[in-house]
Amino acid sequence: MSTFTAPVPGGTTPTPVTLSAPVPDLRFKDDPLLRIWLPAGTQIGAFATGAIARNADPITGLPAAPNASCSLFQLSPLPPMNAAAFRRIPGGLPVQLVLVAGTAGPVPAADDLLAAGQLLITAPAGGAFLAFAFQDRLCRDPLSAAEAIAASGATGADWTQYVTALAAMPGVRNLRMLDHVGRPLNAGTIQIAIDGGPPASITPADGDTGIAVPAASTATVTFASAANPIVAGEAGTGSFGAGLPLAPGQRVAQLLDAADWLADRTPGVAVSRWNADSLIEPIQEGNPYFAALVADLRLAKPNGKAQLAGWAFVKGSQADDTIDWPLIPGDASTTYLNLVKELKGAGVDLKMLVNHFLKFDSAALDDFPELGGFLFASYASLIPGQVLLKMQTDPAGYLVGFVLLAGAAAYLSSGKALDTIKSKLEYSQAMMDALTAFDPGIATWTPYAATFGDNPLVQHPPTVLGHTIDDISHTGVYHQKYVTIRRADGSYVAYLGGIDINNDRPDTTIHRAKKPFHDVQVRVTGPAIKDLVRSYQERAKLHGAQWPIDPSEVAALPPAGPHLVQIARTYFKVGDGSVTPPLPFATGGEDTPVRTMLNAFRQARDFIYIEDQYFTPPDNYVQALHDAAATCTGPLFITMPYQTDQPYGGVRRSDVLNYLQSAWGGRLYTGTPLRRFMHEVPGLTTNLGRMRLAGSLTAGAASCDLTPVAHVPLPPFWAFCGNELLLVVAPLGPPSVTGFQTVEIVRASPGWWGAEPVAHPSGTPVLAVQVPPIYVHAKVTVVDDVFLFAGSSNINRRGLYHDGEIDSFTISQHLKGDPRNPARLLRSWLMAEHAGLSAAMGEALFADPRSAIPYLTKRSWYQGAPRQPLSFFGSLPPSVSLGTSDTVGGWILFSLVGAAMQAAQNDIWPLFTDPTSSLDPSAAKGPHYP
Repeated sequence: MSTFTAPVPGGTTPTPVTLSAPVPDLRFKDDPLLRIWLPAGTQIGAFATGAIARNADPITGLPAAPNASCSLFQLSPLPPMNAAAFRRIPGGLPVQLVLVAGTAGPVPAADDLLAAGQLLITAPAGGAFLAFAFQDRLCRDPLSAAEAIAASGATGADWTQYVTALAAMPGVRNLRMLDHVGRPLNAGTIQIAIDGGPPASITPADGDTGIAVPAASTATVTFASAANPIVAGEAGTGSFGAGLPLAPGQRVAQLLDAADWLADRTPGVAVSRWNADSLIEPIQEGNPYFAALVADLRLAKPNGKAQLAGWAFVKGSQADDTIDWPLIPGDASTTYLNLVKELKGAGVDLKMLVNHFLKFDSAALDDFPELGGFLFASYASLIPGQVLLKMQTDPAGYLVGFVLLAGAAAYLSSGKALDTIKSKLEYSQAMMDALTAFDPGIATWTPYAATFGDNPLVQHPPTVLGHTIDDISHTGVYHQKYVTIRRADGSYVAYLGGIDINNDRPDTTIHRAKKPFHDVQVRVTGPAIKDLVRSYQERAKLHGAQWPIDPSEVAALPPAGPHLVQIARTYFKVGDGSVTPPLPFATGGEDTPVRTMLNAFRQARDFIYIEDQYFTPPDNYVQALHDAAATCTGPLFITMPYQTDQPYGGVRRSDVLNYLQSAWGGRLYTGTPLRRFMHEVPGLTTNLGRMRLAGSLTAGAASCDLTPVAHVPLPPFWAFCGNELLLVVAPLGPPSVTGFQTVEIVRASPGWWGAEPVAHPSGTPVLAVQVPPIYVHAKVTVVDDVFLFAGSSNINRRGLYHDGEIDSFTISQHLKGDPRNPARLLRSWLMAEHAGLSAAMGEALFADPRSAIPYLTKRSWYQGAPRQPLSFFGSLPPSVSLGTSDTVGGWILFSLVGAAMQAAQNDIWPLFTDPTSSLDPSAAKGPHYP
């Protein structure tokens, strides 16, 4: 039996509808489609076995009468009926859409299941309009749509008759031009040559060029009005900067001007604006990245080269800093130190550039004793959040962690303080000591040059609560994480992204690490590597280090794939009056990453997907994202940690989200991933966390009695009471003389974690658990499935205007026709991960991002959906004036320092947490944002 059946009987004469019209409702709402009209009485069947959806409320949008009432039927096929056939269809799963005038009868009903060939509807007196939509959302003409389905190779004779009938329609073979999303173009100059003949210049109208392409002919399409054109066909073909010959008979091309998306490089910067014919391969999570990295490093044996630059190289494991951790779990040969020794023993020329966090301007830290009370209170305010959420933290900047811990030190005025601080907060110190003992020439400390004097938001010298800061003058870091390798066979490979050689990074997409950590790295091959090599050389030369791979070696790398890749960096700009020398390779700083992101938001037409560690962006980023709501018809997804991990970050993030909500409304989907619960680890007391109710618990109660007392952990903690999840907040008084402890509890409300408060009898088991947030460290943005950002820049001023960062921006030269399009692949994988599904399921279900919305918004944590709204814990993350704690921590801070916490915001936020440079156009407005 054929997978597909022609939707109309043989002999039916369809009529083309020459102008596209938007779908009025259901899944493809507002997408323009070209339809055919079928006369009254035509029996329209299901083209495949699938489920029916239909509009619930009256709608308008009939092509022949846009204001008339109509009904829409949508048949979505079931891929398991013939998965192989569906995978072969260009554009992904096709969906059959039938529009009829008036209100159709009750049959078929929504959620009906129809077999292939079964009657869907008989066209009423006004006829019916038929179209097919695909997951890539390209506005194909009816014949192209039918031919795409026929490409599965599983069609029967009736489908061939249907295709023949469509081919006989007038104008159906006209060449159509679509934008990057797949919507009809109405602007631009296109040159078209048929079979190598003289080109004709046209401007398309509703995508139609008016030029027919015979079945066996080849059309060459040139986007003449674009500065840097990309032309892509349906068959996984494309070109950059030149015309594209379409496959014989093909009549659909997508167009994009790369100059509208990828910003020109900052003046004075030598890296390329972009490199064509490269290949970007996304990698989710630390374990897969480290496995790929180890494999490529070992392919450098013998006598290859490797150079690594990182924010941190950590030697000891999380559980025991005296034991090294392996990059590949269970393989002791892959501890970083063992790997370096193995590579050096095989003649590999390996060098490292290591970020140097701490740089002091005085031998004793006399700034900090006078601020000790405030700083200790700041540190104390973090503790409740750490206990309750089992947080995975990564400092907003090295100086934030330094300042907080410095206040707790009792001997900061002594010279020993510097040694203590360096041993605890110079993350790479132990690794550097071990590497130096093995080979002093391997690794070089690289302190970042930016000083307080380069930050236009602070006075010089800066103050905190009226106390001058003069022990330290540097706040910036090299936050870059990238590797370039020349393998033994002479080929080159590189990696960049958010993942350091750090003991908290190993994890997988199911996040079973005790402190779950989510991140992304990309593998780079092809010509784009030359800008990573140049970037390493520039930094190495500045700090007197060696660079094993010289830029001359990679000046002309062969093509590796169909991706246009921009390698862009963030570097600070020297401030007016500053004594800091400018960076020789970025004399005016570098802000290409943020300008490219703003360009992408201006071009967004379908959706925007963002993952970020902080999401406390500068004003121009926020405004561009806000304004994009007017031209982008789909959703804005933002995934972030539950709390910002920045002092005062919650204040900024709440303001930003509220402002974006005012433009995007119900199309804004923010969320945070939370892993499934872990059993609380018993302490010295046997069965700690294994309890039972000492009395009955009613559905509305806000407290309960737990026994035995020796098994009750110190609140706050999560607990399952039967199958209901509770939050145990605090003890209520001392234990009773009869052997139970009364505790205050918080229970779910609508929209929280999905549990329903119910009554529980005395003796119900109670089990203390952990519900750890998955720490989002990824720095990723996808726009319209054609643009991918992945790198080291966090979305804040520090990451976009101040620190040393390195990022990749990718557009496939085949646009949506690329079967390995990294933008769509990574976005669908990430959505699948956050929905609790496999990557393969994500590719199948979420090729169209809008289809992921119910999975990400309507499935509860109880149903295995890790990504939940920020309101999972009952409210938006609180705006604590200092620290990342909950309201308990805020209360501790307030009780200790009172009004000083608000006053300190003006000093700490722009100085330590989120510094900037004069490249930031909003810097003149001061440290506060509207």
